[in-house]
Amino acid sequence: MNMNTSIKLSVIAIFTTLAIGCTSTNPTNAPQVSPEGMELVKSTRSTVAYKKEGVDFSEYDKVQILPSAVAFKKNWKRDYNRDQSSLSTRVRDKDVIRIKTQLAELFDEVFADEFGKGGKFPIVSEVSSNTLVIKPAIVDLNVSAPDLRSATNVRTFSNDAGQATLFLELYDGVSGELLARVVNASVAGDDSHYSWATRVSNRADAKRMIRKWAKALRIKFDEAHMTQTR
Repeated sequence: MNMNTSIKLSVIAIFTTLAIGCTSTNPTNAPQVSPEGMELVKSTRSTVAYKKEGVDFSEYDKVQILPSAVAFKKNWKRDYNRDQSSLSTRVRDKDVIRIKTQLAELFDEVFADEFGKGGKFPIVSEVSSNTLVIKPAIVDLNVSAPDLRSATNVRTFSNDAGQATLFLELYDGVSGELLARVVNASVAGDDSHYSWATRVSNRADAKRMIRKWAKALRIKFDEAHMTQTR
């Protein structure tokens, strides 16, 4: 990760803490106006959303999805390892890097698949007029039972795969103007019972969580165009 990305994720984490932290006890405490002047349009215990006044998303007929960034919850590795009695079950730096890389790849794959459904709005690599740019990040990632690929036969049980917060921004492709921001905290694979966590189950739970985020955004984008054509 380069310095610019690190700074970007630090800023995202600060905003996420402020936004979700405000809503954890009283949803109406989220600031009515973002630092950029966008208006608060949704505030719940898990979601905060801002939108620029007067923006019409029906004007956008193409989408560019930027590569996602992933950041673990602060001190996740240290806190996880504190509870591990064996070296074989402790998280190493290479495990953190691998998990981040794989999750980012999965995120990009699922978002591209979801927005590509129906072929109504082309996904482009270069921006032009009427291109909506989606800039996603996952922050505060907390993996409950990471698959460490240990040589020993260790089974880890958990009642969920972990938690993560989506930090997503929408921009005008040409001007670069920020149009909207969504922050959503979610739990992956919350089954209310303990089960054996594996690489396969963790990936499946993460994929369902990401799919939920992607589908919700795509539906809102579709609705904006349906309203315009009525």
